[in-house]
Amino acid sequence: MVSNPPMATPGNTRPAARARVIVVEDDASLRTYAAAVLADAPDIELVGEGECVAEGMALVGLAPDLALLDLGMPDGSGIEVLAALRREAPGCRVLVFTVFEDRASVINTLKAGADGYILKDTPPDQLLAHVRATIAGETPISARAASHLLSLVRDDPPEPDPKTDTPQLSPRERELLEYLARGLGRKEAARVMGISPYTVAEYVQGIYRKLQVRSRGEAVFEAIQAKLIRIDRD
Repeated sequence: MVSNPPMATPGNTRPAARARVIVVEDDASLRTYAAAVLADAPDIELVGEGECVAEGMALVGLAPDLALLDLGMPDGSGIEVLAALRREAPGCRVLVFTVFEDRASVINTLKAGADGYILKDTPPDQLLAHVRATIAGETPISARAASHLLSLVRDDPPEPDPKTDTPQLSPRERELLEYLARGLGRKEAARVMGISPYTVAEYVQGIYRKLQVRSRGEAVFEAIQAKLIRIDRD
C-alpha cells in the first residue's frame, strides 16, 4: 500500500510533511493493528506494509523515515531487512516490534543497528508514542529488553587488551552516550548536561565516527562491550 502525500489547498500553506512509515509483520492481525494505530495519527503517513522478508526488501526503496519491523518471519529474519535499510536507506529509523525478548535477539538486533526494541504486547497509545519517539531520535527499549543491556555490564566482561585499538571517547561524549543509552532524547540530554542541542549533535557525530557505527543502538552496544560507559549507576 502506497499513499500520496497530502496536497495543499488553494489559499493555504502546504501541510507539514508527515513521517513516512512502513510496517513489516507476518501476523495479519498484528499488522492490521499496527497499521490502524499509525493510520489514525495526523503526523504519520503509512506508505507500505509487508508480511515477509521479501516484501520488506521491496519496501526499502520507498525510503521511509521509519520501519516498524518484526524479527521472526516465514522466509527469514527481520534483521535482513534491517541490514538492507542501513545500506540503502541510512536515514530510516528502525523500531523492532517483536515477541522475542531473549538476550541474543535483543543484543544482536541492537548491534545490527536497530534504533529501538519493543514487544508486541505494547498498548496502542504507547506504540504510537514509541514510534514518534524513534522518529524524533530517541531509543525506546522495553524494560525486559533493557535488562539484557544491563546484564552486559553486570557480567563484567574482561577488560579490553591494552594492545588493541580501543576507541577513545571524551568524558563529555561518554556522559552523553550514557544518557542516550538510558533512553533520554537528545534535547533532554542537552538540558541535563547544560549544553545546546547543536553541541549534542556534534558529540553524537564524533561518537559515531570513533565507534564506526551508524545508529544509537550500535553505539551503545559497542561502548558497553568496550567498557567505555556504564548504564547501571544512579
